[in-house]
Amino acid sequence: MSKEISIFAVGDLILDEPGPMEKYFAASLGVLKSADVLIGHVETPHTNRPLPSSIDIQAPPSNPEHLKALVDPGFKICSVAGNHLYDCGPWGVIDTVNGLRELGISPCGGGANIEEAKAPAIIEKDGISIGVLSYNATGPKLGWAMSQKAGCSYIDVQTYYYSPREMPGAPAKTYTFIFPEALEQMQSEIRELRRKVDIALVAFHKGNGGSTPKLDTYERPLCYAAVDAGADIIIGHHHHRLKGVEVYKGKPIYHGLGNFVTVTYAMTAGHNNTSEMLEYLKLRAAEGRGDGHYDTDYYPWDKASLNTMIAKIFVSKNGVEDFGFIPALIDSEAVPQIKSRENGGEEVLSFIADQTEGAGLGAKFEWSEDGSWVRFR
Repeated sequence: MSKEISIFAVGDLILDEPGPMEKYFAASLGVLKSADVLIGHVETPHTNRPLPSSIDIQAPPSNPEHLKALVDPGFKICSVAGNHLYDCGPWGVIDTVNGLRELGISPCGGGANIEEAKAPAIIEKDGISIGVLSYNATGPKLGWAMSQKAGCSYIDVQTYYYSPREMPGAPAKTYTFIFPEALEQMQSEIRELRRKVDIALVAFHKGNGGSTPKLDTYERPLCYAAVDAGADIIIGHHHHRLKGVEVYKGKPIYHGLGNFVTVTYAMTAGHNNTSEMLEYLKLRAAEGRGDGHYDTDYYPWDKASLNTMIAKIFVSKNGVEDFGFIPALIDSEAVPQIKSRENGGEEVLSFIADQTEGAGLGAKFEWSEDGSWVRFR
């Protein structure tokens, strides 16, 4: 039998404020350290020389020192391709990826130019090679890397609005899709990675972060295209809440791993009073999503987002052998707490099952023999 190793993955990491950051990993530290390979997504730029460069709601620069909190849990790879990577300009991109490298963590998805941004992170553990590609599939275009511009690796997603009733003022339906040539380019990059490694993992920053279980129409075809090209594992993030899971051709797809450690005052009323943020808070209030005042000031998301998970996958040189997730619940201090079958895990599993069923993904769940994690098929 081939030797197996474990890959664990978490969703968004926003290591902004307040500090110190290490306390937010304390309750999950033992589980995270038990992984052979631990992967996360660094959401915000970490730099001391920001050049504000956002056309939306800017993520303020995070302290580069906060990246050190990723060392003790054992993070080996961090994806960075997301909608906020370029918010602090080119130095925000460069300082973030270089800061991770200096800590011995392999970044992927961002860099000083498109060649660097597209480069996979490749590591080896116990003779098994693992490669990770990271793509921003949400925008904005301003954050995309180019041959002579820092930024992130990206996939161009198109949005089409149309009115089925063809009457003035009639409600529009929204359809999102990716042009075939963009999918083909991504697939060629995955095939190239697959030739170099035993296990290929692809991380997508995707979707619109909506509060319903549904996925945007491009999300599943994007993931399927990646698996068709040779990806063994797909992980998603950006929604800031868990999305459903599914299995395609025997490969696990985690459509949205949700928040993990995400602490920031960026969207809290009174802490970020730019004109754009004030308008954004008015919009959120009008939509019934709150006015910028939160139960925990530095955790600016709703109660549903407190449900989270750690993806857990066992792999060998032959491919994926087993997979599922470890349930967790973010507490009132924004600390993820590990949950088991006997200790609150059923609540998290119920949420994930609802998200999965609501998106029509068809996965079924079962607890592991010891009740510490959940398999899905």
